[in-house]
Amino acid sequence: MSLARAFLAASSAVVAVAVLPAARVAPARADDAGSRPLSYAEAESLSRKFKTIELQNQTTRARKPESVLITEGELNSYLNLTYAPDLPGITDMDIRIDSERIEARGLIDLERVRGKVPAPSPWSPLALLRGKVPVELKGTLRTRDGFGTIEVEEAWIASIPVPMSFVEQIVASATKKASQPEGFDIHAPFRLPYSVNRVRLEPARAFLDF
Repeated sequence: MSLARAFLAASSAVVAVAVLPAARVAPARADDAGSRPLSYAEAESLSRKFKTIELQNQTTRARKPESVLITEGELNSYLNLTYAPDLPGITDMDIRIDSERIEARGLIDLERVRGKVPAPSPWSPLALLRGKVPVELKGTLRTRDGFGTIEVEEAWIASIPVPMSFVEQIVASATKKASQPEGFDIHAPFRLPYSVNRVRLEPARAFLDF
């Protein structure tokens, strides 16, 4: 799991419904949901931080920083402007960071992801949805001694509460790959990459501690 994916693990269920860099400056824009403006400069700033950490990890003699600050602005800009190609079918991601908690919102294009994730029961209101619909997730990220755990507290698709069992199926199905044939288990502890010891969440920002 890359550093970006590990840090975004708390919001990976939202990303997985659809399923954690060009350096140029462009005017900031606001998404349709009315979140704060996005910035190519902030997206590139976070991309550089990830690259620097990766290079330092590959060089055993390199002195690693004690902590790296990541802001909400950097994270949202990186997700929407840099990481977007890795999020097929989901747009307008908006991550809100609080103490130990993360809220993630986005728009999912159901037509693009149909067949990639488990279909809801034909009797479920979710079966009637079409086109782009809002998705929201609230959860807790806890990390310690190089490992992290996710506790998904609430999830909605188009304001319809989603059972946790369905969230589990969506995440597992959408994250299957050769090295992870069963997909990502949102309840299982995962190792933080690149010797990150823990992730500290504070309102509107996070610190990667080494």
